[in-house]
Amino acid sequence: MTTRLSSLQYPMLRMFAEDPARTMSIEDAQHFDQRPFRSMLIRGWITYHRGQRVFQVTPEGEAAWREFLNRDIARKDPTLPLTAYFNPTAYRSRKAS
Repeated sequence: MTTRLSSLQYPMLRMFAEDPARTMSIEDAQHFDQRPFRSMLIRGWITYHRGQRVFQVTPEGEAAWREFLNRDIARKDPTLPLTAYFNPTAYRSRKAS
């Protein structure tokens, strides 16, 4: 699973993750840009409960948040050359690694 959070999804999902109830009332939701709500509803990261008039983060949303926070960026083999987009001569490096 690869979770890529947009600049709008990140703060919205963080609000859910940091709230102990993992919910947001419809009244509170009306104060925010609706694009992250729509995208998170489509992805299944949040759901809306009509009777309670709240949005609630789903287990998939929780998993997306945890994956985002715990994403490992270390290389499996750090001895391999750097990306092909790195031009070592432009940085006066003799070694292309």
